[in-house]
Amino acid sequence: MKNCLRLLLSAVLIAALSLPLLASCGGSGTTEPTSPVTVSTTAEPDGTSEPPVTTVEDVTTVEETTAEPAEPVVKKAVISGGGAGAKTYRAAFSLIDKKNPNVIVLCTAGRDTVSNIESYVNTMKGYSRNVEAIALSTTLYDPAELREKIISADLIIVGGGQSEYMYSTWEKFDVDKYLIEAYNRGVVCIGGSAGGMCWTYCAWNDFYELPDSVYKWFYGLDVINIYYGPHFSNSALWAQFDSAIMKEKNPKYNVGYAMENGTALVFIDGQIVKSIRESGSEHIYEYNYDGTKWNKAEFAYID
Repeated sequence: MKNCLRLLLSAVLIAALSLPLLASCGGSGTTEPTSPVTVSTTAEPDGTSEPPVTTVEDVTTVEETTAEPAEPVVKKAVISGGGAGAKTYRAAFSLIDKKNPNVIVLCTAGRDTVSNIESYVNTMKGYSRNVEAIALSTTLYDPAELREKIISADLIIVGGGQSEYMYSTWEKFDVDKYLIEAYNRGVVCIGGSAGGMCWTYCAWNDFYELPDSVYKWFYGLDVINIYYGPHFSNSALWAQFDSAIMKEKNPKYNVGYAMENGTALVFIDGQIVKSIRESGSEHIYEYNYDGTKWNKAEFAYID
């Protein structure tokens, strides 16, 4: 009997101990998905955090550049009163530090006649083997090629003739813009009469209006900021530059030059650095506006 009681008590005790174990094992055998744990990222600072410390390793080092600054462009022009000769051309080519520089000839004002082009090209070949004429009156150019020819030249010489025809032709092909770009790139720009007018702000000019020429102001590219009177001693009509400039009461610029044939002025960055007289006896007259009137005096030559 005692043995039976002991066996019964043992069975009851084993059953009691087994119930929690069975519950923890999940009796159904089907596992439910576990809900993800959410971590809050918006906790308010407690006010005790120290600011981050930047270490030497955290600093990005900027590499120093060793490139040399670009040299400023020197702008150069030679304005002739007309009838330019060897002294004028030598002065222009002396501004180029290069043997056989690239020379562009523009005879648009002379309507690109063969004789006019040949005359200028042959003269320029006395100073360089690399001479090319651009004949806008007779030849159609690719715009990109035309621009490249002009802005990559070392010297551009513009011939004389009809200024109004020259300028209207240039505007059709944007040559006026290319010439300004060339000057600002340091290309030597040279010319007399119509070829000088084109570079200046304002010039006394004979417009070809039949039956007679009409003399009045011609407005150029304005890279050389002067009033310009070429052929000053050639005739009374050209000499009217004197009275015409005296009438300018609100001038854009306060300086002008009346230039006889055989004279020239060399400009560097818009300032005169040299003057030329082909025979030694020609004259240039300088006009200065003092705020109320123009004053005229013979220009003191700079050799």
